[in-house]
Amino acid sequence: MKIQQRLTILLIFISTIVLLTFAFFDPKTIIKQSLEIDFIGHFIGFYLLTWFLHKKLSLPLINIGICLIFYGAVTELSQLYLGFRNGEISDYIADVLGISLYMAIKWLTFQKPKAVQA
Repeated sequence: MKIQQRLTILLIFISTIVLLTFAFFDPKTIIKQSLEIDFIGHFIGFYLLTWFLHKKLSLPLINIGICLIFYGAVTELSQLYLGFRNGEISDYIADVLGISLYMAIKWLTFQKPKAVQA
């Protein structure tokens, strides 16, 4: 499968998650929670986790991104069943955004300009 097809699938997947989130939850609440330090911590944490795994494991970035998106979902869902933690959709959104930002930066910096023919 070509990288453009994989990127398109990943973009559709992330867009679907964000749209479903806003369809089932109050956007004002999500935006308010997004400004909290917890949101920023999740964003930076998953950005750095994506960077670390990409640099140290040398796996394809698309595989790391998909695995970390599912990892973020599993951790937030599992927190719903813990008495001392609570899973929040805003944390998951921050996770996905951190992963997506790293992936977007890497793909944009690796794009080779096409030669212009005269």
